Amino acid sequence: MNDRDTAEGHSHENVSALVAQVLTSRPVGRLWARQPTTQQPGLYRILDRFFHNITAEQLEAAMGEFMSFARSTHVGMGPQRYLEFINLCTNIILYSVCARRNDARNVRTVMEIICAHVQSQRDPLALTWRCFTPVYSPVAGMTPLMHAAKNRQFDVLKVLLQYGMLERERRPSYIIIAILFYPPCVEDENLSYETWRQELKDCMALCFRVLTCVSVGDIESQIIHGLKPLIEDWRDCIPRNRSRDPCELSHLCRAVIRRSLLDHSLLPAGISALPLPLQIQNYLNLEW
Repeated sequence: MNDRDTAEGHSHENVSALVAQVLTSRPVGRLWARQPTTQQPGLYRILDRFFHNITAEQLEAAMGEFMSFARSTHVGMGPQRYLEFINLCTNIILYSVCARRNDARNVRTVMEIICAHVQSQRDPLALTWRCFTPVYSPVAGMTPLMHAAKNRQFDVLKVLLQYGMLERERRPSYIIIAILFYPPCVEDENLSYETWRQELKDCMALCFRVLTCVSVGDIESQIIHGLKPLIEDWRDCIPRNRSRDPCELSHLCRAVIRRSLLDHSLLPAGISALPLPLQIQNYLNLEW
């Protein structure tokens, strides 16, 4: 049975059944063998086919099965091999859901499941903190948030921001550098320059609903080192109260409340429970 047959044969079954058959139908070591055409581990191809066209309902069931399967058994592996296996599985889930498909509904489904079951950064299943590799390379990792920002996936980016992904980044303000200096992995040839330019600005503005400050010096240092901004009027896209003037009090309050909810694993679900008018709840949830 080849990888394609394995994946298609389980397109409507659970993840644990898929993985169990993969593990028992071939030597385990072959899962990590690089494919000659893509230089990706074989398991990537199998799980990628499984997740590529999955519906939101199927995704929810599959993610639940994956969490249960990964937590309940080491399927006869040693600790190190098991950890490698989980790394590959979580990597491909992030890649397929957050990178290959600009589908905010599926991303929201994944985030809901992750936030319900995985809260610890030390947990090997903590997908939200994990760097993944759009092109399989140990040095090419990026977080799902940075990938969505770089590719200007506005709806996906908004979902990830609402779940506090930017606050979890080690250097949150670097998301502006990712948007400003790095073009998407795949350009849309039918997209006009004005539309392309507006998408970039919209993603930057969305990030400023979370960020309280951005260092213009960090951006200028990128230019000094040879990088060229994708738009010439980039300074006009940075609000004065994020770079020069004091940040507005309303936004600082939003940042503090969101941080508190995030620390208690209540973001964004906990916003609706706050005794606040709907308009303010929407403000906290980055709707405006």
